[in-house]
Amino acid sequence: MKKEVWTSGDVTLYLGDCRVIVPGLKDVDAIVSDPPYGIGFQRGSGGRGIRPPNWKLCFGDDEPFDPSFLVALAGNEKEGRSARRPLVLLGADHYKERLPGGGSFLCWDKSCGQGPANTFSDAEFAWMNRRNARCIFHHFWMGALRSGEGNQNMRRRLHAQQKPVELMAWLMVTARIGLGKRVLDPFMGSGSTGIACVRTGRAFVGIEIDREHFQVAKLRIRQVQQECGLTP
Repeated sequence: MKKEVWTSGDVTLYLGDCRVIVPGLKDVDAIVSDPPYGIGFQRGSGGRGIRPPNWKLCFGDDEPFDPSFLVALAGNEKEGRSARRPLVLLGADHYKERLPGGGSFLCWDKSCGQGPANTFSDAEFAWMNRRNARCIFHHFWMGALRSGEGNQNMRRRLHAQQKPVELMAWLMVTARIGLGKRVLDPFMGSGSTGIACVRTGRAFVGIEIDREHFQVAKLRIRQVQQECGLTP
């Protein structure tokens, strides 16, 4: 696949394979991402087996996820805390045996005690390479029922594993990623991390291998930049 690059202000987006692009990135301050979990997730399958006509497997989810290339970019304890980049990865309970020791698990409470029992999980877990006593984020997000930003896209599923912008912003605060820092999301999807960066005054580098999702992320981020007065 030929790499494409789109730049707008403090945002740079790459269309391509992150495993090829990431080794050449040296100017990022932190990594926050929702990678493929390696659980064979089928895009659009939903909790009741309802699939849209264009459903397909999420790229990379048909094999175990190996986070080692991101762990290497973040650095290790031998380099000292000041030299390490904050690293936050969602879905970490699915590949926890391949994560380094230490760090913290964070819990996203998706159900918030609402509604009857169904096929959706009540919570999702992230791992970060820093220790922090603050570890639970409450934000309702169950299938088509979503609070906050999710309500704007109720009838349009932008990405099967789309995460709320509010969650990505909370992860950056919890990982102590300062304002003005350059945040990398190597599995950008529909661009929620990038939107959170634009709205909170952080620079963003996103990578996405799926052209459709890349275009969606670009349009969403461009719109938020315009809303914030960051583009002509």
